[in-house]
Amino acid sequence: MRRAKQANAHTLIDLAKAWLTIGSRSIGGGPSSLYLMRRELVERRGWLTHREFVEDWALSKVSLGINQIALAGLEGIRVAGSPGLAVTLAAFLIPSGLITALMTAGYEVVRSEPWVKAALNGVGPVVAGMTLAMALTFAQGAWRRGRAGVFDRAYWLLAVAVGLLALAPQVAVLGTGIAAGLLFMRGETSRAQADPGA
Repeated sequence: MRRAKQANAHTLIDLAKAWLTIGSRSIGGGPSSLYLMRRELVERRGWLTHREFVEDWALSKVSLGINQIALAGLEGIRVAGSPGLAVTLAAFLIPSGLITALMTAGYEVVRSEPWVKAALNGVGPVVAGMTLAMALTFAQGAWRRGRAGVFDRAYWLLAVAVGLLALAPQVAVLGTGIAAGLLFMRGETSRAQADPGA
């Protein structure tokens, strides 16, 4: 893991702009937020490598509370230390909170309209597709090469199957992943550290 960079005014302003973009445009929650985070932080600004982002995302999944807030906090610290944490959380949460409050108030007015019901029926498949696309994107960034990659792909497919069939709670699947890492990947360099861009 790269050490957090020192905060300066320019970095904090850029960080605020990035998170204002994410916080004000991530309609639909999880998948769209993750997509925008990756696009802004990895692709557009180059603050993180894809592997660093995936590892931080995985770490945030085992945190308590809202995972995306944990992920945002991790990335804010990584980019600009403690001041980056404060700027990130404010720029991410304030716009999305205001938009959510306005949309909730507006929904109360139109909730019984047939066109609203039809629109909401169409959203479910879109969100499912976005979630699957993000899962595949993250998996591809986390898979190793060679024989180890075969294990990674098999484990990913097993986790997807267990999740789809609801055979085990999320905590059990995550715990199994941690155990698999300890048993089969001990002594390996972190994927983020091995990333050529790191």
